[in-house]
Amino acid sequence: MKYGVISTGSKEASEAAQEILKLGGNAFDASIAAVMTSMTSEVNLTSMAGGGAMLAYKKGKSPILFDFFVDAPASNNKKDFEFYKTEVDFGETKQIFHIGKGSVAIPGNIKGLLHIHKRLGRIPLRVVTEPAIDIAKKGVQLSRSQAYITSLLDPIIKTSSNSRELFYNNGKLLSEGDTFSNPDLSNFIEWITEEGDRPFYKGELARKMVDYLGTDGLIKIEDLNKYKVYERSPLLHELMDSTFYTNPAPSVGGTLIVFLLKMLSHIDSNYRFDYERLIRLMAATTKARTDFYKDPNSDSQLNKLLDPDIVKMYAELSEDNIFDTYDDFNDNGLGSTTHVSILDKDGNAASITTTNGESCGHILPETGIILNNMLGEEDLNPLGFHRWNRRKRMPTLISPSLLIDKNGKVDLVIGSAGSNRIRSAIIQVISNYTLKKLSLKDSIYHSRLHLENNFLHIEPGITIDNNLDNSIKTNLFSDINLFFGGVNAVTETEAVADPRRGGMGIIC
Repeated sequence: MKYGVISTGSKEASEAAQEILKLGGNAFDASIAAVMTSMTSEVNLTSMAGGGAMLAYKKGKSPILFDFFVDAPASNNKKDFEFYKTEVDFGETKQIFHIGKGSVAIPGNIKGLLHIHKRLGRIPLRVVTEPAIDIAKKGVQLSRSQAYITSLLDPIIKTSSNSRELFYNNGKLLSEGDTFSNPDLSNFIEWITEEGDRPFYKGELARKMVDYLGTDGLIKIEDLNKYKVYERSPLLHELMDSTFYTNPAPSVGGTLIVFLLKMLSHIDSNYRFDYERLIRLMAATTKARTDFYKDPNSDSQLNKLLDPDIVKMYAELSEDNIFDTYDDFNDNGLGSTTHVSILDKDGNAASITTTNGESCGHILPETGIILNNMLGEEDLNPLGFHRWNRRKRMPTLISPSLLIDKNGKVDLVIGSAGSNRIRSAIIQVISNYTLKKLSLKDSIYHSRLHLENNFLHIEPGITIDNNLDNSIKTNLFSDINLFFGGVNAVTETEAVADPRRGGMGIIC
């Protein structure tokens, strides 16, 4: 590679990253450009009002996890706000989502992206944001996958007049090939390029947001004033000849990935497994989460899972009677998330996942900022909605990850979209790549499975021996499907975007 390797969820985001690398930017500059661009090219998956995390590796330094996920405001037992159910029809199934102004969590993407640029960026911010400013103003043709997601979310899009104005043209919902543009967002990105995050967290837009949500929402001006980005030491696990790094607590996803790997290592130090063992380990991981996740106000309760005695107990349970006691939380079947993986020519790596949920159905007027519905996401609120007794970071499932060898060389930059399927997708791709020695492309394109509640979802090409519990029902898909995540990953020689989500990999 001359400049770097890139994998994102859209052609436009990958090309924006490529442009920044060619202009002398590093992996961190390029990832910021890609994420901001994806707020137009993958408009239903991420937003300036969403949240995320980046696992950043500056060659020769210790990796840093930048946590800029959303905060939940304290509910203070308030009951009277806008929060309600809406149904999304997936064709074969329907799912309830919770939206409204009372579902909006305190956004982190703006402060997080600008913080990372200030800490690790190489070229001026005005250069980094130019692709995003340009595409938001001129627009982008909706891809097949984005048009499909837009059609799914139409019941939410219809919620407010400013949302309908953005996604409808002459009374008709935008579809594949139609141009989606967001001039107000273009102007907003220009504004924060010049003034930083102040307007949104402490200035004019902070007041505008609080006023717009009003008593129908929960966010107060002090919630925006106090929002901060956390720099954390990543969670790590020795995996064969490399070290696996991922998102630590209060994230849920990274902890559960490492927990499963530790159980597998306990059962077989060479990490050998078949599909039946993988399913049993998935069930044990899910049971452990439900067993130990009891307090919505605790940030570190799942850290107990990494205790060797706990790992041993659930590993043995997975081999015995796991399905007799198996239980699960409800999940978000869409997984409105997107991921960017970049490795530059100097060996710097950026793995960054961001999300906006499905949106709450509202757009902050005159900004083009689509507001999140994180307080209404069942997979982020498994014990029930609005149960926080203090303002706190929400427990995300996003798991930006890295594999780094003993010499400090990046072996793999990886992450995924897909709500609860993030962890199952990453585990299966890593096992294909690291343990089965498949190419990165074959590792990502390979069929996947996922256990959710008492349903085993399977893509074609996987055969399961009928040795599982009778309570587990099988849902066989006719083709690969976005349900199974969206893994975008790179190595020094491969840049692969998940075909399930229509992204693009570039080696430049």
